[in-house]
Amino acid sequence: MQTVEQRQRLKESMPQTTLGLHHTEHCRLLPNRSELLLRLPRGGVCAEIGAAYGDFTADILSMNHPAQLHLIDAWDTDRYRIGLEQIRDKFAPRIEQGQLQIHQGLSTVKLQEFPDQFFDWVYIDTNHTFHTTWEELVLSHRKVKKDGRICGHDFCTGNIITPVVYGVVEAVTKFCNDAGWQFEYLTMESHGHFSFCLRRL
Repeated sequence: MQTVEQRQRLKESMPQTTLGLHHTEHCRLLPNRSELLLRLPRGGVCAEIGAAYGDFTADILSMNHPAQLHLIDAWDTDRYRIGLEQIRDKFAPRIEQGQLQIHQGLSTVKLQEFPDQFFDWVYIDTNHTFHTTWEELVLSHRKVKKDGRICGHDFCTGNIITPVVYGVVEAVTKFCNDAGWQFEYLTMESHGHFSFCLRRL
């Protein structure tokens, strides 16, 4: 576990970006990410980047009804290998039909294997560090369609229980400013681990 000083230095090492009104003025607040799923393009091609045990996978399939859902995750520890087994078992019929496709490996490697402008939307939920999230956002910029969406989880400063410093807020705000994206939705769950949805300006 990191010390207070180490966490402070990590937080201070991340860029602080000031957004313009045009980045936020059309953003709507939603009560939870289930409501977000109802507003994302349906019947399309999407990716859950960081699927873990497949809990949100089930919500995506039942609420968004994608034609294809690509799960991208390393599943490289004992804790998460069980998750991959659970996903393969629980969603076996959908995997056999080709609706659900599994891509095991690092997100920043696997994303590069898809054609540009391939996804209608992606949802990022991996290790929440600034550098990984930034790279995932930059790659997603190329991999989603021109009218596509980039979404993600844990738009917050960190996990206060462990505690762990996140870099999602810093990465997302810098990305909006540098790449020309704006907030379309933010969720407001009481646990404080919010989701974001971006679209191009």
